[in-house]
Amino acid sequence: MAAFLAQLRRRWLLGSLGGLGLVACLVWWLGQEDNLNVPLGVEQAAIITYSGPGLVVKPYRWGVAVNVRIAQVTDHGASRVYDVRYLVNREGDHDLIEYLMTDNGSSLSGLPSFKVHGDPKLSKELEARVKETEDVGIEVRGHYRATLAALFIGWIGWLFLLIFYGRPRKLATRAEIPAPTVVEQLRGLLTQLEAGELTAKEKARLEMLLLRCWREGLVAEDAPMGKVLAAIARGDRTREALDRLQHWLHRPASGVAKDEITALIRAQASPPPAAARP
Repeated sequence: MAAFLAQLRRRWLLGSLGGLGLVACLVWWLGQEDNLNVPLGVEQAAIITYSGPGLVVKPYRWGVAVNVRIAQVTDHGASRVYDVRYLVNREGDHDLIEYLMTDNGSSLSGLPSFKVHGDPKLSKELEARVKETEDVGIEVRGHYRATLAALFIGWIGWLFLLIFYGRPRKLATRAEIPAPTVVEQLRGLLTQLEAGELTAKEKARLEMLLLRCWREGLVAEDAPMGKVLAAIARGDRTREALDRLQHWLHRPASGVAKDEITALIRAQASPPPAAARP
């Protein structure tokens, strides 16, 4: 009888110890924080109801572990319902509340934690699936390359046809018309002078042509205008003619008649007399 009671006492003690252990494990498990397991790089959604000041996302910082944005805010009585979207970038435990703040700068109180755990397993599996599909070839039937080559040749032919078909033949180059000589230009100005007054532009042209004729034998063709005028003013056969032309052009009140100028022009525009035959 004593042995039976001792055995019963030992069983009761072992059962009590086992029950206490089970209760301790249950208490420990309940005491653990329930972190939501989310994959890296995949956007998630969280609904937060808060009756305090308005919530906004903290300014973005480079290298943050979680990217957070507020997609929508809905008024619900005295509270607001926030549709928060977040994307976890790093493995580990993170609290979304750390990335929120009030819109008026006051302290954020009365808002429980919303912890998530970044799980890289999905990202690794996705990378493996991508590598598996890298060596898979894509077969396109229907003579794809031959069709592209035919279209390219047709396009080139159409382009050459558009450029060269119906193009007029090259016109024969017209014979170049020689520029009028100094004598021909003087004759034309003489005709205009006899028919009426010359314009200022035509008078300047007349002066230039006469100076070109008078400088022959006095100075080189490439001499500057200052030397040309000085040589003509000193020349025996050109000094008087230059004075008449300058007075007629620049001093209308000098009394030089138009007939005197026509005589100067006619002397330069007339062909030289033919040599007498022996």
